Amino acid sequence: MSPNTNDNPEWQATIQHIAIEGKCYFVNADMIIRRSSYPSDLHEIDAISRLPEFVCRGGSCIIDPYGHYLTEPVWDKETIIYAELDMSLPAACKMEHDVVGHYARPDILELKINDKSRGVHE
Repeated sequence: MSPNTNDNPEWQATIQHIAIEGKCYFVNADMIIRRSSYPSDLHEIDAISRLPEFVCRGGSCIIDPYGHYLTEPVWDKETIIYAELDMSLPAACKMEHDVVGHYARPDILELKINDKSRGVHE
C-alpha cells in the first residue's frame, strides 16, 4: 500500500511496475488536496489563492500482480474503492515474470569479485 500525494501519470506506471516485480497486489491511496483544504490564516495566503482547485488530484487504484488495474484510478473526488482479490494470483504470475528465478541457478552461475586489494572473494 502506498499513501501518497503523487498524482502524475508516471506514478501510475511506477506502481504497475512495483506490482509486476513484487508479484503482489498494490493498493495506491493517493490524497485529494483542494485549495480550500489550506487554513485561511496562513501567511502565504496569496500563494495559496493562485493554486488550482485541486492541488493533488488523487489517482487511487488497486493493481493486480500482472500490473492490470482492478480498479481504475479515481481522480478529483473522494471515494472508497473495493476489489475482490484472488490470492492464488501472486504465485501464478511467477510463470510470467520471475525477477530472480532465471538467475538463481547456482549450478551454472556464480558471482566472483576481484578486489585487487584483498584478492578474490566469492
